[in-house]
Amino acid sequence: MALDPKKLRTFNIDIQNGIYQSDGPEDYQNMMGALDKLGTLGLLKPTSSQPPSTQVHREIPKISLKLSELVEKLFDLKKQLKPATAQAYKKAASEFSGFLGNPYIHEIGGSDITRYQEHLAKINDTRTIDNKIGNLSAIFSFAITQKYYFEANPALGRKLMSKKDRDKSGYAIFEDIEIHSIFLPHLIKQHKDKDPDFYYCILLGLISGCRISEITSLQVSQIKAEPVPHLNIIDSKTVAGIRTVPIPQTIYDELQNFLPAKGKAFKYIERLGKGSGNAVSQKFKRHMGKIGVMREGLVFHSLRKYFNNFLKTNKVQIEARCQMLGHELDNVNETTYANEYSIQDLATLVNPVQNKILEMIKYNP
Repeated sequence: MALDPKKLRTFNIDIQNGIYQSDGPEDYQNMMGALDKLGTLGLLKPTSSQPPSTQVHREIPKISLKLSELVEKLFDLKKQLKPATAQAYKKAASEFSGFLGNPYIHEIGGSDITRYQEHLAKINDTRTIDNKIGNLSAIFSFAITQKYYFEANPALGRKLMSKKDRDKSGYAIFEDIEIHSIFLPHLIKQHKDKDPDFYYCILLGLISGCRISEITSLQVSQIKAEPVPHLNIIDSKTVAGIRTVPIPQTIYDELQNFLPAKGKAFKYIERLGKGSGNAVSQKFKRHMGKIGVMREGLVFHSLRKYFNNFLKTNKVQIEARCQMLGHELDNVNETTYANEYSIQDLATLVNPVQNKILEMIKYNP
């Protein structure tokens, strides 16, 4: 009697790998009968001496989030974030999510960051790419801490520029002749008469080295006379930036004729994603353009770098410079053994240098 191949049904038993396949209910019954017989004969144990393979499964949360939802949770818990930082996080998440097609965060991996970096490189410089990926790294770090994401941070350690490269391509430092031009007495007096807020902000930037956001966010109560004239910086981008900054007596006295009785020292307000210092930075840039100081890399922050360099040139020690500018000490020995200067001692070190700068620009209150 010939067998009809179409009616022939087979089952597959692979004891070694634990695979059992059947074709329909009847075939399943036949396979189970065969397994009973094999069990009776003691043939169901795998003969391989190899240990069973272990498969690693990615943990998928019961409820996953989109990047936009994750960022909102970050904002809910980290209410201390500055508006500019919050806006940067929100923009970074939105752009990255749009590039990927709005996936859930558990679907995002390291290769997605790589593809995004390559995409960004078409229209952005390396520093901008690093800044965008750095914001994503902060977002994923939050997700990992809060148990929303269970893999390694896909954006961590993805910087394309070394610290040395960033320093080389960063803000330039003013030269003395450029400072002379920017603070020419007759030009600077025009700003003092028409826009005193701008005048005092750039003057403080020159002789204190404070960041523009630290200056424009000052309250009147933070500009103090005792025990020596100083600025009490409480709103800074780093922990080291929370500090007291001595200023010359002449600058303090002049400020007293300008400042309101209380409240904000200067008129500048927070702008979404820009901070309170953006207006000063933009006007400072226009001022430089009008007088022909247009070297690449020169911005308001260059005043801070100039002041630091001026302190160094005038033999002010690194510990005092770091305390004055709100920098972390990098040297382990100095970090371990250096004591913080009192505000009086710091003023004794830096006031003569500040007055030297004022003499250089022919300051006349």
